[in-house]
Amino acid sequence: MMDTVELCQFVWGPAWTLYGPQETVDLVKATTGWDVTLDELMAVGARRINMMRMFNAREGMDRKQDKLSKKFFRTLTGTGPTAGVALTHEEIERAIDEYYRLAGWSPNGIPTPETLEKLELAWIA
Repeated sequence: MMDTVELCQFVWGPAWTLYGPQETVDLVKATTGWDVTLDELMAVGARRINMMRMFNAREGMDRKQDKLSKKFFRTLTGTGPTAGVALTHEEIERAIDEYYRLAGWSPNGIPTPETLEKLELAWIA
């Protein structure tokens, strides 16, 4: 949803003290004049990401492209609490499985017909 209304996710996500969900709704209302709710804005975001995913699927992209760079699997150096820690491919695969499940996508990362129907996007299939 944040990309759809042209707000920076990198500031909004970690900076709840700057503005949160209600302030985001208020900002959209003030700048557009639309009487929207947070649920409506979240639905816009869900529709956007599912349309993007369907476009990518049409172009041959699926789970194989959902991968991290090799650098993410290197053991962290330094002296802090994460020194010596490294992600494993198994952890990432489990996280991807869970993300797909929560998103309503197939194990291959494609939105299911049920998800598309719920978002009024059945036409895109």
